[in-house]
Amino acid sequence: MSTSTESTHDYRAHLDGLRTLAVYLVVAFHAGVARFAGGFIGVDVFFVLSGFLVTQVLLRDLGSSNRVRFSRFYARRFRRLLPASAVVLVSTLVAFSWVASPAEVDAAAGGFRAAFWYVANWHFVREATDYFAAGQAESPVLHFWSLAVEEQFYLGWPLILAGLWTVTRRAGRHSRNVLRGVVAAVAMASLGWAWYLSGSAPDRAYYGTDTRIYQLLAGALLALTPGLITRARRFERWSGPVAGLAVVGLVVVGTSAVSLTPVQRGMVACVLTVMLILGLERGPSPVRAVFSWEPMVYLGRISYGTYLWHWPVIVVAQRLGDFSPKQMLAVATVLSTGLAAASAELLERPFRQSPQLDRIPRLVVAVGLAVSLMGGMLVVERSTTVWDHQVVRSVATNGLILTPVPENFDQESIYEQRYSTPLSCDPETMKICTPLTGDGKHVVLVGDSNALMFQGAVHKLAKDHGLTFTLMAIRGCSWEPGYLYASHLDKREQCDAADQLFYDRILPELQPDLVVAVDVREAEAIREPDFTGTAKQKEQRSAMALGVEKILASGADLVVIEPLPRTLPPESQLNCLATATYQEECRFKSNLAPYWVEQDLRQMDEANERMWSVDMDRIVCPALPICDPYVNGMVARWDGAHLTRKFGESLADDLADILAERGLLDSR
Repeated sequence: MSTSTESTHDYRAHLDGLRTLAVYLVVAFHAGVARFAGGFIGVDVFFVLSGFLVTQVLLRDLGSSNRVRFSRFYARRFRRLLPASAVVLVSTLVAFSWVASPAEVDAAAGGFRAAFWYVANWHFVREATDYFAAGQAESPVLHFWSLAVEEQFYLGWPLILAGLWTVTRRAGRHSRNVLRGVVAAVAMASLGWAWYLSGSAPDRAYYGTDTRIYQLLAGALLALTPGLITRARRFERWSGPVAGLAVVGLVVVGTSAVSLTPVQRGMVACVLTVMLILGLERGPSPVRAVFSWEPMVYLGRISYGTYLWHWPVIVVAQRLGDFSPKQMLAVATVLSTGLAAASAELLERPFRQSPQLDRIPRLVVAVGLAVSLMGGMLVVERSTTVWDHQVVRSVATNGLILTPVPENFDQESIYEQRYSTPLSCDPETMKICTPLTGDGKHVVLVGDSNALMFQGAVHKLAKDHGLTFTLMAIRGCSWEPGYLYASHLDKREQCDAADQLFYDRILPELQPDLVVAVDVREAEAIREPDFTGTAKQKEQRSAMALGVEKILASGADLVVIEPLPRTLPPESQLNCLATATYQEECRFKSNLAPYWVEQDLRQMDEANERMWSVDMDRIVCPALPICDPYVNGMVARWDGAHLTRKFGESLADDLADILAERGLLDSR
């Protein structure tokens, strides 16, 4: 991603080839290709490689003079990292201000500021951004979190290593072993902390410097143990197979073929990367030849720029066109690679190779700090005034009178209420939540964030009809037991706990009369036409049948609200309305053909007397197949999939009519 060897005499082309593999795994993940749902491990590869190479640079200084030339080291880091990142940040700010609404630009300002100041990872921890949820992580500088982790490592590691080097020298001939032991202990503590946090705070575990440092230190340990590479002659014939196995392992871990949490994937990726570096460094092999192939090496040399540019390209492209994941992957690959090549030639190389800058390292550091500080303070403050216009969209009128977006449209307040609850409890605490008790039947609402959109409606319905109401909705967790959405593979522990709470406690202990489950069409099923028929479809079909069986076996009646019409984040109606003149600009068209989930639910409806599959498409989209952004004077959706809180609450009467028609509101 960012680290490169700083002297040419020990340059190893195959390590640049490794960067190529890492960066395009990340690009595939960010492009939304479902089969590379674990492609974010490319960042883990970069971390290990960075720790390895930077520690080698520092050890050369320590080995020759027992000290680190700090001003030289930090100056080279600034010259390597800052020019390209500053240009990308400013360019991204300009482009995003053009395609996004003022409210979105204002909301993104904190991320830009944090990126300039090398603390983006902690900013996103505070914002609790869900890196893995489709459509949720829309900051155009989200990817700077990993650069912040590396830059914080570059700041502290030279000082720490120099201090440890001085202290451990007192151990004489055992000094290197003592040094390795200290570094290994810190790495294990970091991994243990990440593992501990992964269940309760996955975002904190993913973004935190303290929970990521073990990967950088794994690379550092490899650099501190050169004998693993130079002395094990008898294992030379195994270097190729080890490298090949590690490459296959990294690719597999980067796909959706394995179900692991991000911390688990990161740990496995860390081990595989160490194996791969050992295999590549040990000696010639077919794998090393591939990674040393000139095109692979070149792409690795510019991988820092590719990483910087790829996410802004995706964010902007999503606003300008309707791309499938594979199309987006092609667009992001071509554009980000081209921009990276231009950046490397015109911007990065002149700064890195300037002999004049070599002679003034302290001034370089001072100027670099000033640029970062002023960039965060001044450039971001002017972000919302870059473009004083609205994005213009064409609308085919066909003689119709267009409807202006109301002047009182308030994007910010609607967005702030997206997951807010009118109820008195938070179901994500994994406690039974019953905010309303009545004399009538007991109804439980279960599902993911789409079920949360119905909480106001079911609460009002229960209040009007004297029902007892229990809420069991966890963002990202399907009601089907054991099933994980392709975009939420990181939530295994949380969703398993939710399944246990609902199926093992709520159903047998509360014995509800009625369960209302809300289903959803996965974003991947819209992005990728061949998603249907995959292993994920088979997995969901099996989980759905099991869920229906368990609920009905508990004695409860079951109503499943079929997946509502949805679009993808690029056509988010809320974002569209913020920059549109007419409501009709923000319409989308829904496919009238039933989704396979709906077909399965309807078959189950016919086969079970106490189970109903409910189609509410024409309630939320009265002009189906056209879905308008405003329905009954209210904004219907805050993004491509989720109803606004106000509109969701307005569905109480419709839902009551549906239940009454099936005799489900009658007294016990």
